[in-house]
Amino acid sequence: MLGLSILRIIQVGFKGLRLHKLRSGLTMLGMIIGVWAVITLVAIGEGASHDAQEAIKALGAQNVIIRSIRPPSMNAQMQGDWESFFRRWMAIYGLKNSDAVRIKKTVPKVKRVLPVLNKRLNVVHGSREVDCQLIGTYPYYPEFTQSKIIAGQFLNEAEENSKASSCVVSLELAQRLFAGQNPLMETVEVRGYESSQVFQVKGILEERADTEKLPQLSDAMGHTIAANVYIPLSTFKSLYGVKNVDRSVGRLKLERVELSEIRVEFATVDDVIPSLPQLIEALKAGRAERDYEIIIPIKELNTLKAQKARDTRMLLYIACISLLVGGIGIMNIMLATVTERTQEIGIRRALGAKQTDITVQFLVEALILCLIGGSIGVIGGCGFAAFRHNILHTTTIITEWSVVVAFGLSVAVGLIFGLWPAIKAASLDPIEALRHT
Repeated sequence: MLGLSILRIIQVGFKGLRLHKLRSGLTMLGMIIGVWAVITLVAIGEGASHDAQEAIKALGAQNVIIRSIRPPSMNAQMQGDWESFFRRWMAIYGLKNSDAVRIKKTVPKVKRVLPVLNKRLNVVHGSREVDCQLIGTYPYYPEFTQSKIIAGQFLNEAEENSKASSCVVSLELAQRLFAGQNPLMETVEVRGYESSQVFQVKGILEERADTEKLPQLSDAMGHTIAANVYIPLSTFKSLYGVKNVDRSVGRLKLERVELSEIRVEFATVDDVIPSLPQLIEALKAGRAERDYEIIIPIKELNTLKAQKARDTRMLLYIACISLLVGGIGIMNIMLATVTERTQEIGIRRALGAKQTDITVQFLVEALILCLIGGSIGVIGGCGFAAFRHNILHTTTIITEWSVVVAFGLSVAVGLIFGLWPAIKAASLDPIEALRHT
């Protein structure tokens, strides 16, 4: 009997809503937009956060990057005339090979150390010439940077030991320099201010993200150089040494930097922060002033996660306002419905209906509006997120909790904002209700 009674209440509720289809549809629209907004905004926020986190992870969350920089005193000296200063002195600063060895030996939990040397030069093939970055490094560079060999192979230990004239080019450089041709086993000429060297291409490397190139050199406009030529570190030192001579626009610049950067890989992500004091202590040895900077991807990742949590809360607040507005609309419509159906309420009370029956009846109608609106909102929000992800190819991640929260809020709004009109309907005096016209 109870089941039949509830079924009857639901049938009456649907009948009442069907009598005013346009009004019911407009009322549900508030719920639809609110639920749709919650799911869509959270999905967009999650997608953007995922992309940013992946870009930072491309650096290696368990890695620390140490980069050579000019010390403050040298920057002050450089405010004067370059030529007169460097004719008397050579700028010697930055990381040394001994730093890499000391870090490996003295800092706990260090798994691997990757030294890197780089230099801005030009690379030529045929009639094409491209501004490039020459990078001297070890064979495990792709593993360290999570880059991908898409053709051929990377440098190996034998080439490092023999100081081979082999090279690997970045994907962007291959596209610009070879224009659709297969660069494997071709030769490229790397030109500097004083000499040029010929290397044989043995592979093409695709770097994972722009942030992976963060520690590398910039061009004259400050843009990151993505056209890279990778050679064995031993070859780099043999051919170019550690001195950098730059003669341009009537100026002379002499520098001596043993290593452009050192990348340190720890055993786990959890070892990074606790090991930083020992890492800094190892770098202080033999230095009068700081001529390096430390980049810690895990710190950026943690900051990003905290920012993502704040952004998600903000998006939820915005979307919940839509649900609140929808709830107010439901209350207004239900109050109008109570006024229109006052005589019907009086008749039902006169035939024996209890106040509880009237309350449940109007509450069910409000709940039906929210359930239907919420369901359409869930379908619309998920559909839009899927369209954006699969068709527009923009990362959009639908989370289960956002669907549950959005639909749950729509139900809660229906109960809360439908309760007052239902109570008002049930509290009407039957005799006065019957007299209402």
